[in-house]
Amino acid sequence: MPRVKDNAFIINKSDYGESDIIITLFSASRGKISCIAKGAKRSRKRFPGSLELFSRVSFNGFIKHPLALTRIDECQLVQPYLNIQEELKSYLNGCYFLEIVNRCSAERQSNPALFNLLDDLFSFLSAVPHNRNFSCRIRLFELQIITLLGFKPELSHCLDCGFKLGNEKARGNLFNFSPQTGGLVCNRCRPRHPAAFNVSQGTINLLNQAHMLDNKLRNKVNFTPQVEAESARLCRALLSWHSGCSFKSLKILERYGENNGIDKTAAKTMNKLITLNKYGVR
Repeated sequence: MPRVKDNAFIINKSDYGESDIIITLFSASRGKISCIAKGAKRSRKRFPGSLELFSRVSFNGFIKHPLALTRIDECQLVQPYLNIQEELKSYLNGCYFLEIVNRCSAERQSNPALFNLLDDLFSFLSAVPHNRNFSCRIRLFELQIITLLGFKPELSHCLDCGFKLGNEKARGNLFNFSPQTGGLVCNRCRPRHPAAFNVSQGTINLLNQAHMLDNKLRNKVNFTPQVEAESARLCRALLSWHSGCSFKSLKILERYGENNGIDKTAAKTMNKLITLNKYGVR
């Protein structure tokens, strides 16, 4: 039985029986791993307050079978990111990103760049009070996670006819984003893509650069309300198409967060809404 020892973030958890916990980890070298922590509810020595969402942990265990749950024997807390749990705005946004990674990342497929980005994201969400460009940085993290999951949109030319965005004739021409094709279609080709919607050239230009920004540059970028709205719609349409489902945490986030009407009861229901099984389905 191969041993497993790694660092990871806890991206999902659910009770199993009287004393066990099923957890989903996103590890530095193995990507997403579905695990079972036997006796985790009773053993504070092996699991000393370490099995909370967003936490970065060091764990060890073993794999019985490639298709079986990885058994976690011990888990030590490295970084708890407690502020995310205590600040509702951070918590709602954080749960949305956890659901994206849980639903859209492949099982046991290494993605160290995504692991590092989650570290940046959780550090940002822990920085309370939030800075003035909070919404802008959330959009940038959203696009970068999409890119690292392999869903990067094609935003340089029409995917039907090849008409380039930088073409002189493209000036003043509205482009449209088609989630099904994962990229742009021009006005002439739009009738073949009924789900496509308008995206301004300013938004396209910014998004073409956004996936390359590091933490320092993210903090300097600020979006206009139009760019923020268009980029959010583009990212979420793309995620919905690739995952084949709607995100439960996003519905709560949009209802309570983006409408400036965050209800404190949302936090009590969020865990129930995003709890998934090892196949990514509740």
